[in-house]
Amino acid sequence: MIPFGLFGIDFYFHTPVGGDTIATVGRTRIGAVDFDMALRRQADIYRQQFRGQFDPSIMDNPEIRGAVLDRLINERLVEIGSQRANIRLSDRQLADRIVSDPLFQVDGKFSKDRYESVARANGLTAPGLDERLREQFREESFRNSIVDTAFVPRSTLDAFIRLSEQTRDVAVVNLTPEAYLAKVKVTPEQVKAYYTAHAAEFTTPEEVKVDYIELSTDTLAAQAQVTPEQVKASYDEDMKSGKWGQPEQRRASHILVTVKPDAKEPEKKAALAKAQEIAAQVRKNPKSFAEVAKKESQDPGSATQGGDLGFFARGAMVKPFEDAVYGAKKGDIVGPVLSDFGYHVIQVTDVKPANVKSLAEATPEIEAALKKQAASTRMADSAETFSNVVYEKPDSLQGAADALKLPIRHSDWIRKGMPASPPYLSSPKMTAEIFSDNSIKAKRNTSAVEVAPNVLVAAHVVDHKAAELKPLDAVQADIEKRLAREEALKLAAADGAAKLKELQAGKDAGLKWPAVLAVNRQKPGGLMPPVIEAVFRVDAKKLPAFTGVDTPVGYSLVQVSKVNEPGAIDDARRKALGDRLRDAAGAEEFDAALGSLRERIGVTVAKNALQKSATAGTDPQQ
Repeated sequence: MIPFGLFGIDFYFHTPVGGDTIATVGRTRIGAVDFDMALRRQADIYRQQFRGQFDPSIMDNPEIRGAVLDRLINERLVEIGSQRANIRLSDRQLADRIVSDPLFQVDGKFSKDRYESVARANGLTAPGLDERLREQFREESFRNSIVDTAFVPRSTLDAFIRLSEQTRDVAVVNLTPEAYLAKVKVTPEQVKAYYTAHAAEFTTPEEVKVDYIELSTDTLAAQAQVTPEQVKASYDEDMKSGKWGQPEQRRASHILVTVKPDAKEPEKKAALAKAQEIAAQVRKNPKSFAEVAKKESQDPGSATQGGDLGFFARGAMVKPFEDAVYGAKKGDIVGPVLSDFGYHVIQVTDVKPANVKSLAEATPEIEAALKKQAASTRMADSAETFSNVVYEKPDSLQGAADALKLPIRHSDWIRKGMPASPPYLSSPKMTAEIFSDNSIKAKRNTSAVEVAPNVLVAAHVVDHKAAELKPLDAVQADIEKRLAREEALKLAAADGAAKLKELQAGKDAGLKWPAVLAVNRQKPGGLMPPVIEAVFRVDAKKLPAFTGVDTPVGYSLVQVSKVNEPGAIDDARRKALGDRLRDAAGAEEFDAALGSLRERIGVTVAKNALQKSATAGTDPQQ
């Protein structure tokens, strides 16, 4: 109810105005921050693959940026597909998945502290992480419902095994741009033209510093007061359900000689005498207790079981009987013991020691739970107060901070379109509010923005830097280096293509080939994917053969000298590789399903999305 009260129901069905949109998928949007973060993750992958040869400028390549954007679009399509397939995950199923996930375990057991720590590390509350995982599991189920139905015929499987296990002997010569830099001359005119054409790239984005306050169940819980009496009452109530462990339990058998409480004295004496006689009998021969109970006990419920009453804790039996059992040791025979039912002769047959958290041990957890309950109760009223005061006293956050006893925090510089700390300050909704004229020019508070379930944040801009184009002198060296490398890459590619023609014409092209390397698709021997693809496109019937390919780090010339076919295919290899092929077939079917969904719901990509300047703000165009 809280978000509806603050923002109106329509808020949930429309993306907020503002923020940079890179693409729309149906009615959802991919923002510049999402795209930038995905590009950085891809750059990290390349950095590991290429090691010292990685050039960050390749991330400006439209093809690479397009592949990253396609992946983000597919993620949105999966989300929409799981919703349309009506795939649901109950609270119980979600809890089971979370509890069994090793990420949230300590010493093999689920840890609430660990779970909340992971949530905080991702800028979420625990309920927020619940919902993110629920969506992740739903999307996983949607994917599996398609992928797991894939079927691969045996003939196709055998062909796949032959292709995957085939190795080729290759030698590779890499023509790197560094070898051609001396031949490159970059003119001042080229530098200026590049600078002018890529002004957005050299513009420092707009920046702000903000004060901000956060209202959440966590902040309210920190303020809540819990009394020792409340803790004790909760502990006692939870003990009934065994939440804090099991108290001591005892197992006993008994032989009952019935006598009514209002019986006359002669009857009571007769019953006592009989009970004493039975007690003496079983004490002489304790092993006979069950047989005697079957014959003599007047308790029809337990007599047929040899008097066995099973395990029970304190509070389960009438007090005289319970006191006698818990006052004895295992194996003792006690009695006769008088209760409202008559005289009992009792044998204690087993003892389960207590395994219970003490009140002192359970207190921190109980206090945290009670505080969270109190915070949940307060949240609706507090959210209304928070929203109203932030709006009614727009010149400062102090009024809202005082009204709800919240600390005012101070951010570092937040750059538009870049991640901030904490992460929710760079969410699309907060970015739109923070960088609005209302916040910067009018110097008013932002509205109360729900950045996660039950987490509201308001901010006030305290410092601002407008976007600024760096002077040409400051970036000239970087531009010269980039242009020189681009030209060197072209020279390397041109030289490689010329040498390839010579090789294919039967000449040596002046190359010194390194040692032969045996590679296959699973063991590429350190060769980059484009090189491996080129190796296996070579006609195996015409060897030796030569091919060449552009890579992000230059041009590779490849000599393929031999093809090594795998031996006979046995069932063990079919079993080992069958799952991989089924996965590949399933992935193909999944891609086809996403393609169909993409056509039905529509995907729009911003006109300049694949240019580096796209994150500075674009308008969607088909």
